[in-house]
Amino acid sequence: MKKIIFFLLICHFFIGSINAQNISKDYFDYIKKYGISPTEYLTDKLRSYSVVAIGEDHWIKDLPNFLCNFLNTVSKDSLTNINILALEFGNTSDQKLVNEFLKADTYRKDLVYKILEHAPDTYGNPYLEYAKIFQTVWETNRFKSSKRKIKIILLDPEYVQANMDGEKFVYTGSRDDNMFSIIRNYIMNKQHVLFYGGAAHTQAQIRGVKYNGSYYNFPSAGYLLKKCYPKNVFIINLWGAYMGNYGYESDTQNKWLQIDNGTIDKAFYMNNNKPTAFDMGGPFNNLTAKQYYANPQSPNNWGNDTQSDSPYNTNILMKDWIDGIIFVGPVSKFTGQTLINIYDDNFLMNIEKRSKGQFHTSKDVLEYLRKIHPILQ
Repeated sequence: MKKIIFFLLICHFFIGSINAQNISKDYFDYIKKYGISPTEYLTDKLRSYSVVAIGEDHWIKDLPNFLCNFLNTVSKDSLTNINILALEFGNTSDQKLVNEFLKADTYRKDLVYKILEHAPDTYGNPYLEYAKIFQTVWETNRFKSSKRKIKIILLDPEYVQANMDGEKFVYTGSRDDNMFSIIRNYIMNKQHVLFYGGAAHTQAQIRGVKYNGSYYNFPSAGYLLKKCYPKNVFIINLWGAYMGNYGYESDTQNKWLQIDNGTIDKAFYMNNNKPTAFDMGGPFNNLTAKQYYANPQSPNNWGNDTQSDSPYNTNILMKDWIDGIIFVGPVSKFTGQTLINIYDDNFLMNIEKRSKGQFHTSKDVLEYLRKIHPILQ
């Protein structure tokens, strides 16, 4: 009996392996037929749509670096014009600082760091790669005519101090609602917007938080944009690995846990890991949100809450959330973002209040961020 059970397990594993290989081959055939260079792909979408939304995985160096490289390349292309670079990584209250920064005759790192301090995070966004996005726009704008200069728009809602005890901050509105409201105005003004932020904001998805046995559901900025302006908005996801709450989760074999156990990563490998981009279609139309976002080590935990008001279920298809994918390279070679000291004395005083006296120096903060986000450099 034990031999029979062992034989059946071997057969099951063997059949599963063959099925995975067949699926990877289907993905590869589609990528080989329809994939083009990411630069060519992105420039075409920017010429064809009012808004091109690009979703990244946070804390990954390679993805904002791709954006910077693209901005450098497209700056020399007179046929592709980006009027607005709309960014998640800043607060609307600092828009005046961005405007001052873009008009400066010299690179004002101090202004960039101030903007990153006020980003929607308790400790700001002390990441070199985000600072480089601002720097790249400033540098490329210097060689453009006034009509072709990119304007950076910060998308997060302004926050106000709710009380004087402990410096508690409350946003004046929903982050995604605010993002949508700002970008909508540029659509109406016939301008071309490159919307760059976390995939949770750019994808056309509805998210929810369970509270008292029910869900508080809310639409992403990408959902609002896509539903209101379906012919004017195109949503792209930058390919990555399985994203946990604190960054990519490690795997002894592939460095990072691969989406859907690597069936699509194998297809990219079969394509020599060549950077490529493509519209959703073919086998990618069958890719579910569960396959994409479930932890490969415990996939059944995703969407197992079947309450009627839960926004998560196993039938959601990624083609309903995104329109295309850009693969910038193998995720096994991705590294975390680079931490930098953006903090001045005034902001450190705020952080000391927010941490209830736990952190006093920039070193304290950066060491804590490395602890909770081990992926960071």
